[in-house]
Amino acid sequence: MWRRRHRLQRLETELAEGKAERAELRRRLDWFEAIAAAAGASGGNAVPAAPLPASLMAAARDQRMHDVAVRLDVAGTEVIAVVGGAGDPREWWTAIWGIAAADVADRKDAQA
Repeated sequence: MWRRRHRLQRLETELAEGKAERAELRRRLDWFEAIAAAAGASGGNAVPAAPLPASLMAAARDQRMHDVAVRLDVAGTEVIAVVGGAGDPREWWTAIWGIAAADVADRKDAQA
């Protein structure tokens, strides 16, 4: 009986820690998106209407507890994104596209 109670307490603790970590990640993502928007990352970088990359869909279906590195082609540039946990791959793709496309545009401006 003691072992079951101890195991249940441990699982409850891990669940609470996971929720706290997700809340912290959400806070950081919101902060990052605000910085990116202020820097103009959201202007004109429309996500293509093409289907989501298969590798991104596979990473979303993967139920591992660890993050997964995914190789993607964004605006003709190879990008490696690290994704994991529960999430919507469409949101991942939108965020990855916005950040990578803005970076490509910045590099083109620097070369000009």
